[in-house]
Amino acid sequence: MDLGNLMPIGRFARSCRLSVKALRHYDELGLLAPAFVDPQSRYRYYSREQARDAVMIGMLRSLDLPLDAIRDLLRASPDELSALVDGESARIEAEIARKESALLSLRHLSHAGGLAAYEVDVREHPARLVARMGAVTDAASLISDTTALVYALFEAVSQCKAEPRESPFVLNTFHEDRDRIELEACIEIEASTRDAEALLPPRLELAELPGGSFASLVHVGPYETLGLAHHALIAWMQERGHATGTTVWEFYRNDPADVATEALETEVAIPIDD
Repeated sequence: MDLGNLMPIGRFARSCRLSVKALRHYDELGLLAPAFVDPQSRYRYYSREQARDAVMIGMLRSLDLPLDAIRDLLRASPDELSALVDGESARIEAEIARKESALLSLRHLSHAGGLAAYEVDVREHPARLVARMGAVTDAASLISDTTALVYALFEAVSQCKAEPRESPFVLNTFHEDRDRIELEACIEIEASTRDAEALLPPRLELAELPGGSFASLVHVGPYETLGLAHHALIAWMQERGHATGTTVWEFYRNDPADVATEALETEVAIPIDD
């Protein structure tokens, strides 16, 4: 074969600002195969026409796109390209949100002076008649979906003219894979509201929540750092031989519209069923 228009892998790598190791890896993945491989020496050669794809791969890798996504982008039609880019943008936004939440939690731990710097008490909670709404979310959307659900609950309660007796609280039921979280936003209401149950909006229902003993602590700080409180409670329950269960209750003691996020107070509780 005439190799006059082909470049050996080393020169091609330098011209495209890639490493020889990266080009070999892209070949193994079927992302960018050489134009010619010498059958005896197994040395790889590339054509100038491949430079554009090579440079594009390097650029997309610099944006932290995974190689599978890059393969799809290189093969996409103009119509497909926009949807793929939007999907990768959403993935990166979710990753940024997750890392920001992790950073907040680490800073909270730094100020707290310990990995589980909470005082856990056993509290008795009474049985409650509540108006409640449910939703399903995941870890990435937990805060935004919880906020939206609480506001929807307030709106529905105001429409049926129920009389709230306390601030809202949310029951979080976690599944093993953590990708599915069931939310129940609740607010205790006057017993007289029971008579108007037939007039409730479709998403709103009345329920009686049983009382009992709860392991409880107060978390001060942004809602994004509540996971620290959840884990501290679970550790406390395990240390004392209690069954942990899958549902964590969050009672919101103040309103984020009235106080700074650093001053938000949330009572976090887990029922003690044994």
